[in-house]
Amino acid sequence: MQVYHEKLLKTLEMYQNDFDNIVNNFFNDKEKYDSLINKYSCDTEDEVDKNYLLRARLSFSIIYYKNLNALNKEAVKNIIIHLFNEELKDRKTSKYKGIGIALESLTFLLNKYNKDNKSLFDEAKKANSDCSMGYDSNVRFETDIEKLTIQYCMHYALELGFKDLYYELIDIWKSSITNWDRINLERLRDLEIEIGNKDGELEANKKLYSIAKNDYDKNNQNQMLAKKYLFYLISYLSNYIENLIKLSNYDEAMNIILMNIDEIKSINNNAFYNIHAGLSITDNALKIIINTDINDKTNSLWDFIKLAFVNEHNPYSKTVYDNCIKASEKMNDLELKDKVLKEIK
Repeated sequence: MQVYHEKLLKTLEMYQNDFDNIVNNFFNDKEKYDSLINKYSCDTEDEVDKNYLLRARLSFSIIYYKNLNALNKEAVKNIIIHLFNEELKDRKTSKYKGIGIALESLTFLLNKYNKDNKSLFDEAKKANSDCSMGYDSNVRFETDIEKLTIQYCMHYALELGFKDLYYELIDIWKSSITNWDRINLERLRDLEIEIGNKDGELEANKKLYSIAKNDYDKNNQNQMLAKKYLFYLISYLSNYIENLIKLSNYDEAMNIILMNIDEIKSINNNAFYNIHAGLSITDNALKIIINTDINDKTNSLWDFIKLAFVNEHNPYSKTVYDNCIKASEKMNDLELKDKVLKEIK
């Protein structure tokens, strides 16, 4: 067993012990059984189920119980059905409308230990729109839930609210990586986003941009390869600039855009302002103008931005238009401001 398996299962041990007691008292002591199971029942307060996380941990831990087949099958089945019904109560009354790890794990368990589940799945389908999407005629759910890769362990730890374990597993995963290629950096970035680490997200996006920039520079003489690597460059550049803007690092963001203006404009035959990454760069460039002093660099950046509004383009969002109006006023470009105002009308 891998160390990350051990750490996750160790964290779930107390819930597995609870499950063991619940099963043992299902027939033997109704009062004790009720006391144990009620801790995991739906208890709504201000449209929030106070026991959702506990039930999620218990439900998930059942999948990895050391020897589930050795327990009384009737007790196991009824406990899973009970927990499933409590989960449906939550979906009918709670503000939270996602399917979530508890319902996902209970669906898996029902499919495995109770084949007579059509009426239960029909109830789940009616609970809310998210459930309806998952409980069609084929019942879709995560069939790989039993596979404990390091990525799955990290995901489950976060879903189940084990933040300390999540950080531990990230460190274990990072120490196992020998080649920080694009795929591993994307995984790292997504992990940093999940925990809200803006600096970590920025560092990952900077490395992704650097890899894409290097690949493009090495292959830009080859027409086929240049097109492929240009796509990666603009995509990662867009993410990196957005990160910089969120952290108010306007000078660095402006320098990166100016360094790559020719590449940005060449995407889609100079129609960069009609693709998501190009428009994102344009909108962030507007924020740079709004938040920095006017100088030669901002003048160059403004010449670049104007292309997105002067040339023929699809309608933009109100936020983009509002930023353009603010930037036009700052750059004293009343002609562009007037054009944008007419376009909004």
